Amino acid sequence: MNQIKIGAFISQRRKAKGWTQSQLAEKLEVTDKAVSKWETGRSMPDLSLFLPLCTLLDITLNELFAGECIAEEKLKEKADEVLMNVITNWLGHDKRELKEYDTAPPNILEVENVSKLYETENNSVSAVNDVSFRIPHGSFVGIMGASGSGKTTLLHLIATIDKPTSGTIRINGQNIVDIPEEDTAEFRRRHLGFVFQEYNLLETLTVYENIALALTIKDVSKESIRPMIQSLSEKLDISAILDKFPYEISGGQRQRCACARALVVNPDIILADEPTGALDSHAARQLLDTFAMLCREYGATILMVTHDVMAASYCDKILFMKDGEIKAALNREQENKQTFFADILKKIEWIEGESHDVLEAVNP
Repeated sequence: MNQIKIGAFISQRRKAKGWTQSQLAEKLEVTDKAVSKWETGRSMPDLSLFLPLCTLLDITLNELFAGECIAEEKLKEKADEVLMNVITNWLGHDKRELKEYDTAPPNILEVENVSKLYETENNSVSAVNDVSFRIPHGSFVGIMGASGSGKTTLLHLIATIDKPTSGTIRINGQNIVDIPEEDTAEFRRRHLGFVFQEYNLLETLTVYENIALALTIKDVSKESIRPMIQSLSEKLDISAILDKFPYEISGGQRQRCACARALVVNPDIILADEPTGALDSHAARQLLDTFAMLCREYGATILMVTHDVMAASYCDKILFMKDGEIKAALNREQENKQTFFADILKKIEWIEGESHDVLEAVNP
């Protein structure tokens, strides 16, 4: 997939409409900077913008990914070629290694009949409606959905940042809904790990100090902190930058530092909120490989909110949210990332109730 060619095609179609970058940005409700980055090949539009962008520019998804107009007689042939090209370029190749257990692993997270209702002066808004699911130990689970689907609200409920209107949420057997407000911060420090889109590292502390701070808060002895950080940083390939400050390292390195900070306290579950949102495609793949490794080798349990199909294809399971409800679930099982990616696209198509030619290609 040639991002520069795609960017030039977007620019060409925009100009054919007589629009400036600002006008296209306004129609898509994004920034001028985002459109500029697409057109210069520095990034691709988010998945949620593919279809609106194609509609505005009067092109198909195949044409967008190909970076050129496609003659009707070549559409089917080109559709399969374009989809395979997109998937391979984004994901590379991998083989699925299934974990083997003598007995089923225990559930780390159990969400049962959870709803969240926000009352306003004139009406009430249901952000999350009767949601139930379970996540076993060592799983990497994603929640997908468009803006306003309820996925971020659900993550906040699990993170004890907000409380549900009804239902129960158990983390490692403890019903967190019953935790008093004044004790939630302590619970988060001791039981949860967080990886945010914007890293949330303290700029005045070195990478080492950022990671060590999480251990200090948990009252880990000073003698134990250094070997713990050293061992984990080698695994995450950040041992060479421990003495640097966050502003001195790349976005991908900062996000791996955030992973180290989240994992070093041995949390029950790591909550990741759009963790690849601020990364380029190469750094995003590195981070997702890191997540998969943490689950495989450290037994970490990760729940990730994302709108990105590429990110979702690394998960063991995807929950699809729309209008505050989980509409569908998809297990990866023995599939490689390429096949799972195509299955996710098809599931999104089914949920949205729309048909687009690039989604009709047969699984690779």
